[in-house]
Amino acid sequence: MSTDAPESEVPAPPGRPAAKRRRRRARTLMATIAALAVLLCAAVGGIGWYFAGVATEVDHSAEYPFTIEDASAGTVTLPREPETERPGTWALVWKHGGRALLGPVVGGGEDHVVRKVVSVSHGTLVKGAAAGIDHWVYSGDPRSALGLDFKDVTYPTRLGPMPAWLLPGTSPKGTWVIAVHGRNADKAETFRAMRTVHGLGLPMLSIAYRNDVGAPKSGDHKNHLGDTEWNDVASAVSYARANGATGVVLYGWSMGGAMVMTALRHDPSFVRGVVLDSPVMDWSATLDKQGDARHLPRFVTSVAKAVLQRRIGIDLKDYDQRRYAPKLRTPTLLFTTADDAVVANRPAFAFARTAPPGMVTHIAAQGDHTEAWNVDPPAYEAALRTFLTKLP
Repeated sequence: MSTDAPESEVPAPPGRPAAKRRRRRARTLMATIAALAVLLCAAVGGIGWYFAGVATEVDHSAEYPFTIEDASAGTVTLPREPETERPGTWALVWKHGGRALLGPVVGGGEDHVVRKVVSVSHGTLVKGAAAGIDHWVYSGDPRSALGLDFKDVTYPTRLGPMPAWLLPGTSPKGTWVIAVHGRNADKAETFRAMRTVHGLGLPMLSIAYRNDVGAPKSGDHKNHLGDTEWNDVASAVSYARANGATGVVLYGWSMGGAMVMTALRHDPSFVRGVVLDSPVMDWSATLDKQGDARHLPRFVTSVAKAVLQRRIGIDLKDYDQRRYAPKLRTPTLLFTTADDAVVANRPAFAFARTAPPGMVTHIAAQGDHTEAWNVDPPAYEAALRTFLTKLP
């Protein structure tokens, strides 16, 4: 009988099970972090894709953000909001095509404001109607809105014939003003300059461009922030030249300003002057401003801008007009507004400062986006008249 004791198991080194547990926990943690990173990237990418989609969306629908509280002979009662109480020249619009020209504030309380109604051009003011403030003021066409003679014309472009209004002026031979509205707007935005231009006897061509109502659509039906649309401005210049113009003034509102500046940079030879009203002078800064307004972290907005550039093939750096200011050789009238909630203003200020001395006349007005005229029509029109009169 063997007296040898059975061989005992070799004891595990102390701490090895704990090390295995730590490794398992580390692997689990890393897998969790990786999964969260994937989810975060997907969420950020999704937000960026959505924000880029908003920027490129073509939308011509009307908005009616408040309700008419009361309407009586010569006055209307509206909820007190910044846009309903501010002084200036505005239109009240309501569903089913109603439109009235508003006068000054004549009463009100803590929650409502009473304004004089100067005239009602369309419809009937009624209590309870969904309504909004329209800074374009007028609707229709130049004849019905302002009593100005005009022709419906088309000008040829790569996408087909584009509609435009042509106010003939004193003679077709001379300097034409080519008016370019902003993103998702239409030709009615240009009404506010028409009386001044017409009063000087200058022909004015107010253009529609791709994806406008009644105009040819782009292949992707997307807004390209002026990166393709500027070609329609160049086509309008060619149309003016073919019909007697000896030079043009390019006049752009908002995104129309970005289009005008791009057309100018490609060929300044036929351009006698430029007028910019709340222009987009840097898309990157403007998209940052819009992202901030939506409470997006800046890194999310940066992703959105990267997505946007890939989606529509735009290089946002090319739309920082400050880079080109020192080379400006075309007299420019620039209107900006102090409370612009849509477009970043600082690039416009920098553009005016860094352009050659005397090349930019900068009018810093009150109001929100493209509302310099609304706040003080006489001052706006006087500045515009002086500028146009001095052009060669």
